Amino acid sequence: MPKLICPNCAKFVTVPDEAAGTTVPCPECQAAFPVPARYDPVVSVPPASPAPVPPPVAPPPQPPAPPPGLTPDALAAVTQPAPAAPGYEHNVGVSLKPATLAWVPAVGLTLVLVLTLFPWVGSYVGGSAVYSQTPWRALAGSPARNFHLEELSRQQSGWPADVLNKVSSDWLLMLPYLLLLILAVVVAWAERLVTDVSRLPRQVAFLRDAWPYRVPALAGAAVLMLVLLLAQAAHGFGLERAMRQAVAERYADEQAKAAGNQAELDKIEFRADQELAKFNLEWTAWFGLAVALHLLVVLAMSGRFWLDRRGSKPPPRLVLQY
Repeated sequence: MPKLICPNCAKFVTVPDEAAGTTVPCPECQAAFPVPARYDPVVSVPPASPAPVPPPVAPPPQPPAPPPGLTPDALAAVTQPAPAAPGYEHNVGVSLKPATLAWVPAVGLTLVLVLTLFPWVGSYVGGSAVYSQTPWRALAGSPARNFHLEELSRQQSGWPADVLNKVSSDWLLMLPYLLLLILAVVVAWAERLVTDVSRLPRQVAFLRDAWPYRVPALAGAAVLMLVLLLAQAAHGFGLERAMRQAVAERYADEQAKAAGNQAELDKIEFRADQELAKFNLEWTAWFGLAVALHLLVVLAMSGRFWLDRRGSKPPPRLVLQY
C-alpha cells in the first residue's frame, strides 16, 4: 500500500492500492484529494531482426561441350592425364601444339646457319685437323689447312704434296643450299615476329601478296635444303673427292699393269684403301647436328600441317612413363 502526503494537512496517509487513480478522503482531516494512478513502466523490446537470407548457391560449372566429332568420353580421355601403366610410378606428358611447332623452323634453321661457320668435313690426324672445310669453304673450293701438321704428315706418311690443288668448288649444291638457308631463316623469323603486314613500306608491297603462302614456302625450302645437303654428302665434299683422286692417281699405273689379274688388282685396291685411311677423312659432329636439325625442321613443318588439318580436335600428347 503506498504512502502519500495529504495536500491539505500535510500528513502522511496510507491509501489502498485499488484507490490509485481515484479521489479519497484524508483519514486525518477528512478532506478529499486525488490519488495518482499507478505507474507501471513498460519496457519496449525491439522486434527481432529477421534471419539473414543466405545467398543463392551458384550451380556447378558445366563441362565444356566437346568439339564437333568428339564424344564426351573421348574428350575426357585426352584432357585428363592418363594413369601410369602398371610398374611405372611417374607420368610426364607434353602436348604437340601448333604454336609450339611454329617456333622450331626459326630456331632450328638459325642454329644451322651458325653451324655453317664450323667444319663439316676434315682430315684428322691424332684428333687434330690437317685439312677441314666449312660449307662456305666448300663453296669456294678452299679448305683450311694446318701447315705444321701438313708438313709432319708428309714426312711420316708420304702424303701427296698437290692434294689441295685437286680440291674443286661445290657451288652446284652449296650455293643454292646456303642461299636458301639464309632466306629461310629470314622468312621463319618474319613469320613469327611480323603480325601486321599492312604496315610494311610500299617498297616491299609485293610481300603482302606473298605473305599468305609463307608457311608452304618455308616447308618447301626446308625439304629442298635437306635434299641438297644429303646430295652433297652422297657426292662428297671437295676435300673428300680431292683426297680420293690423289690416292687413285698414285695407284693408277699399277692398276693398268695388273689389268686382267684380279688377284693383283685386289692387292692394289687394298693398298689404296690403306693409303686413303691415312687421311682419316670424316664428317664432323657439326655436320651431323646440322642434318639432325634439318630433319627436325621438316618434321615440325609436317606436324604443323597435320595439326592444322585436325581442326578443333585437342592436340596429341607425348607421354613419358618411368
